[in-house]
Amino acid sequence: MSRIAHITTTPTRERTRKADYEGIGRRRRRANTLGALSSRLKAEVISEAEQWIKDWMLAEHGYLDIMKNGGVPAQAGNVFTFNALQGKAWGRLNAFRRHAGRARHQLLVNMLGLGWSFTSLGHRLYPDLHPDIARKKAAEECAATLEMLADFWQEQRRKKARKAVLIARQHREGLDMETLARKYDLAPKSLDRLMKHGEHILEKPRRLTAVEFRN
Repeated sequence: MSRIAHITTTPTRERTRKADYEGIGRRRRRANTLGALSSRLKAEVISEAEQWIKDWMLAEHGYLDIMKNGGVPAQAGNVFTFNALQGKAWGRLNAFRRHAGRARHQLLVNMLGLGWSFTSLGHRLYPDLHPDIARKKAAEECAATLEMLADFWQEQRRKKARKAVLIARQHREGLDMETLARKYDLAPKSLDRLMKHGEHILEKPRRLTAVEFRN
């Protein structure tokens, strides 16, 4: 009989004792902390968490979603594009780390990147507490960190939109691209993208307030 018939993909007992497995009754299964929190988090918070996972996978492991179908982006001809994408991913991860601190960044790594269970996170964060209490507090800390992540990127988008609108208005008022590039220390391509973003916002129909509508 072929040896292939005896190959199994069932995780070993040693593997299931790792931090990314949790006990469910008498069984142990791979932890899904994000899924467990989904009922208490808004859709946009879940979306930002999923984007963080993609950024972390790309930055830390050089993995892109398109690789799922056998694509290998880091080949001759597009390796520079791949490196640029990886650099942007590192930039986004580091932006939140600077904002929230190293501890919350590491919590995201353990929770979303490494898939630690709430039990393991509770033991790491609150070693002196009863395991059940530590697990609950860890879940609350994870939820709070994910909400902080979403709030951070929402505010970054607001800042970008305000800057884009300001640049677009100044261009309309007569400032040329070269002057704007020097003023905001932007490369021409970046300035062009930002200004187009601002123009797009300015050209959107403005919603009337209730008072304006009645008048």
